[in-house]
Amino acid sequence: MSKKSNSLKVRLFGLAALWNGLALGFSWVALSLLFERHTERQVTADLIRQGEALVAGISLDATGKPVIAQTLYDPRFSRPASGLYWHVSGTQGNARSRSLWDGSWPGLTLARPKAWESTTTKGPFELSMLRVARTIRPDANGPELLIEVGQDHAVITKARRDFARELALFLVLLWSVLTLASVVQVTQGLKPLTGLRARLTGLKADAKARLDAGEHPQEVGPLIQAINALADARSGDMAKARDRARDLAHALKTPLTALKMQVSDLGDTKAQVALQESVSVLNIAVQAELARAQLAPDARGICLLFPVIERLVRLVGRTPAGATKHFDLAVPDTCKLPLTEDSAFEVFGALLDNATRHAKSRIKVHAVQDSGTLTVSVEDDGPGLSEDQSRMAIERGVRLDEAIGTQGLGLAITRDLISASGGRLALEPSALGGLAVRLKWVHGDGAHLISLGT
Repeated sequence: MSKKSNSLKVRLFGLAALWNGLALGFSWVALSLLFERHTERQVTADLIRQGEALVAGISLDATGKPVIAQTLYDPRFSRPASGLYWHVSGTQGNARSRSLWDGSWPGLTLARPKAWESTTTKGPFELSMLRVARTIRPDANGPELLIEVGQDHAVITKARRDFARELALFLVLLWSVLTLASVVQVTQGLKPLTGLRARLTGLKADAKARLDAGEHPQEVGPLIQAINALADARSGDMAKARDRARDLAHALKTPLTALKMQVSDLGDTKAQVALQESVSVLNIAVQAELARAQLAPDARGICLLFPVIERLVRLVGRTPAGATKHFDLAVPDTCKLPLTEDSAFEVFGALLDNATRHAKSRIKVHAVQDSGTLTVSVEDDGPGLSEDQSRMAIERGVRLDEAIGTQGLGLAITRDLISASGGRLALEPSALGGLAVRLKWVHGDGAHLISLGT
């Protein structure tokens, strides 16, 4: 048994086809019965007209037996077992149409009606016959006569069957048209949900964004309110968690710094080295927790790249390592990053710091933006990294050098921030001879969409 479909469209299409089919099927049965009743009324009226013509030609002979002075115009009355009959009965004798031939005329179930009445009985040669009857008195002093005209009911049944067959073909065509119209109606009716899905994608990209109920049909208003409430709750929980992480990290940072200073005063060299390693591990954990707190969903945004690079180059250029380096900047003034300004300073601060410590004399920062793709590279002319070293360099807590004050978190934090914004980080050999750190964002790539245009 196939799994039940979870598609709302498929369910609506199926229900529309089912209910259209049931409604048209009921209509087919009802219209067929109504056609039969209408046909019976028409046949009854025709039989009454035949009876009136029969009454006009009836007379009594000397013995009181009914006599038909003129033959009815319908030739079926003269053809044996034709399906159309008349019969006149009285106390002194009977008269009958030639079409009755040797068939027996069934008795009437009506109580000698004074006006024309119809009924259905067994026929002389047929299973069912529609007949009309009434009593007349040709002579005021003569006997009553019962006038009856009957027709085979199979004629009506055949007419209904032919009508039902043609009606069924029409209703099947109508069902197809109505089902197609339902498909169009459902597709158009669900279009606002497609727009809502696109807005939800934007909501995922920016935790501060909220859905506007006024932009959507009022039927989805409660859903939008529930989504906004959930987003508010998620944002609040994340903010509380980040605050607790920051508080904990800052609470540990000062005691760790004091402990590190006290370790330096120990006389035992082995104990000093062991304690310094333990303090370094704790310090790395604190720095990592502070870095994770910055990777909040609301850290996503847009900022200009050039002002960030320009300020960082000025700051790095004042350091002893940066004062001897030449910085080559090729960044368009209108280039935008899918990061908040704080995150951009964190990312490029770490990259420029690494490049400054390892470069011989030259550092190059350039950005290329075209066709929805943004690529930013930070290159140096230092010793560079091997393939294995490049892979290790972006692992959290791994240091490829022993520089004082580093914890091996810079590239790992940069990688996490870039990944959170929908971009990718790669370490490659630089044309300058050292390392090239390339950051790349593609419009529509990743879990969210963000415009990288100017």
